Amino acid sequence: MDLSLDGKVAIVTGAASGFGRAVASTLAAEGVRVAGADINEAGVVTAMKELGGGSAACRGYALDVSSRTNWSELVRTVEEDLGPVDILCNIAGPAPGPVSGHLDTDDDEWRRQIDGHLSGVFRGCQSVLPGMMERRYGKIVNMCSFTAHGTVANIPGYDAAFGGILAYTKDLARFAAPYNINVNCVSPGNIETPMTQEWMAQPGARERLLETTLIGRIGQPDDVANWVVFLASDRAQHAVGIEINVSGGQLIA
Repeated sequence: MDLSLDGKVAIVTGAASGFGRAVASTLAAEGVRVAGADINEAGVVTAMKELGGGSAACRGYALDVSSRTNWSELVRTVEEDLGPVDILCNIAGPAPGPVSGHLDTDDDEWRRQIDGHLSGVFRGCQSVLPGMMERRYGKIVNMCSFTAHGTVANIPGYDAAFGGILAYTKDLARFAAPYNINVNCVSPGNIETPMTQEWMAQPGARERLLETTLIGRIGQPDDVANWVVFLASDRAQHAVGIEINVSGGQLIA
């Protein structure tokens, strides 16, 4: 299927590794000019050079998603380097902290999750929306999680952040649709990424996960990236405010 993405400009956060790198790679393969952004500047610059074969079509940028100033500078620089932003893929966010329960989660961990996930998505969307509205075109895909539905216990900040992203995605979709801007989200289950490797290395973890994965295998970043890129294309132009669950059946197991 031709996604007709050639020549589009996309910002992908968290692009140094994991989901973000997989999304950036899939977009680049479709001919998209990719601005990969990550708090790990050296990592994302290297990743984008590898994806772009050294060409200027893929560039890496430093970004702390919790900083409004960082976001403003990123959008300005990307538009100078690559052109107007057509696509925003909000992928970055911190791993959940220790499973310490509702009474023991402190304010620092709560803020880390809310700022790193929900507030990062909010600030990113606010930063690209004025240009998209003026041009009357845009695609925004937010990374959510199946934990938004309360599927994992005792990580309140992480769960609440993704519950907020799900609600915010739907609310923003209503606002943006009249400007020909599609806003949607993708919710992975437990996928094998650098973020989950330590947990999956624990004795019995992979076996327990497979028991709740109906298709009998653990998901990979590309399983998620394919859906993100589809939603970033005009093939999904009638998708407004939807959530795509990519969990191999975990949500219903």
